[in-house]
Amino acid sequence: MEEMNLFRTVHNEKLSQKINRQLLKAITDGHYKPGDLLPSERDMANTFGVSRVVVREGLNSLVGKGVISIRQGRGATVNPIEEWNTLDPEVLMLLHGDQAFEELIQFRRILEPELAALAAKNISPEELEELEAVSDLPETDSEEEHIQHDTTFHLAIARATHNPVLLIVLSSISELLRESRRRTFAVPNELPKARQWHHEIFTAIKNHDPEASRQAMLAHLAQVEDALDRFENMEK
Repeated sequence: MEEMNLFRTVHNEKLSQKINRQLLKAITDGHYKPGDLLPSERDMANTFGVSRVVVREGLNSLVGKGVISIRQGRGATVNPIEEWNTLDPEVLMLLHGDQAFEELIQFRRILEPELAALAAKNISPEELEELEAVSDLPETDSEEEHIQHDTTFHLAIARATHNPVLLIVLSSISELLRESRRRTFAVPNELPKARQWHHEIFTAIKNHDPEASRQAMLAHLAQVEDALDRFENMEK
């Protein structure tokens, strides 16, 4: 089938996630419109080079995002966009592109400086030790390890607020944050800047200084925004 040329064979781990992403991109790019049927599980299994069970897992992920519906005897049908979960990071990124990262920075400016200030008030000695342990971004780490350390550092700050709702809010956009970090760490010389601001934020929280923590986080986010702008320019 000609339409199956949209997809590539997948070989690595988490195959169902890779299938999910390829299908989602094909749908958001308009290759499959609302009301269209996707290829059968058998056809997709042959194209992707995986079992039908793996294809089914990928399709079920799209069902969870509201992107498709599956009816027995009919197959998978693309839903109207208004039924999609547009808060899902993958859907958000594909629908809005680079604008999603501009809006992410706006969100982070509202939330994360206050998380840092609240953490400075509420952090326990044990949490402070944990935060120190994840505050560095070692030169020897791979890019994915940097992303993981950065993510863990910011989540540790949210956890130290002792407000589980704030932690849930930040955790809910973790995949979008990870993609943002992939972009910033791809920009030359951004890692030392991020390391320095992590140190400044940690020191302010360690000193139980809410205002210094707030300002250090704001400055860090300004650095992140600049890195994202530079990444976009690199891609042009």
